[in-house]
Amino acid sequence: MGETMTAASNPQSPSGLKRAHRSIVNFLRRMRAPAYPNSPAAWTGGMSMAAVLIFFVILLLHPFDDALSRNLSSHQGPLSSLRLLTDVGLSQWYLIPAFFIAVCLIGIDWRKLPHAKRVRLGLIYAQATFAFWAVALSGILTNIAKFCIGRARPKFIDTLGANGFSPFQAGYDFASFPSGHSTTMGAVGAVLALWFPRWRVPIILATMFIAFTRIVARAHYPTDVVAGYSVGFLFTLALARFLAGRRAAFLFDGTRFFPVLRFRAQFWR
Repeated sequence: MGETMTAASNPQSPSGLKRAHRSIVNFLRRMRAPAYPNSPAAWTGGMSMAAVLIFFVILLLHPFDDALSRNLSSHQGPLSSLRLLTDVGLSQWYLIPAFFIAVCLIGIDWRKLPHAKRVRLGLIYAQATFAFWAVALSGILTNIAKFCIGRARPKFIDTLGANGFSPFQAGYDFASFPSGHSTTMGAVGAVLALWFPRWRVPIILATMFIAFTRIVARAHYPTDVVAGYSVGFLFTLALARFLAGRRAAFLFDGTRFFPVLRFRAQFWR
């Protein structure tokens, strides 16, 4: 009882809520701060070129949306089993664990921990927070685009065709472009590619493949998937570079395009 009262009255041991408030304030202050001098830009000319190229790919692919959707979304055949993978792209599979990890770590009194453990937990907390906002914010952008564009889903292909649009109409039926699941997989692919640079190419190909299953499930057209994955991937990469410019969660490593994890050397020491 006496120890509890002492801890409660000790100004050096703030409550979990106060520590959480302090962490949030520090995070917002860091986000508002300008990038460190000579830091590379978050959005590069190469990324702009990639966005333009993706736009033209979508234009070129659009005339084939109808035929590809009909042929790839058959209920029978070798591709039908891929429908089982499509829910891997649900955002809650990634948002809930990332949020839970960040909330658990934000309440810890880090000053009582050894330096090595603080470094390790700091890396986990920073990357859980990054993953949460990468998936959440890219998903919000996609949902805004869905509402503004209002493309009919492939289930209306026989009545409205691949060119059925009803902008600013809320609901599932007219929310085909871009694909939300594909946006999530693009964000997850970028996050994992940043975490595991040696496996970058297989990770990107695997997440692209999972996004492709949205066509097989007849939930989206091919152009929806291309657009959604591109939004998630490019936004997440830009967010990582934005953080690296402020030395939060990531750092720029020389001239490399992909930033590296902050504290990575200490984490694996």
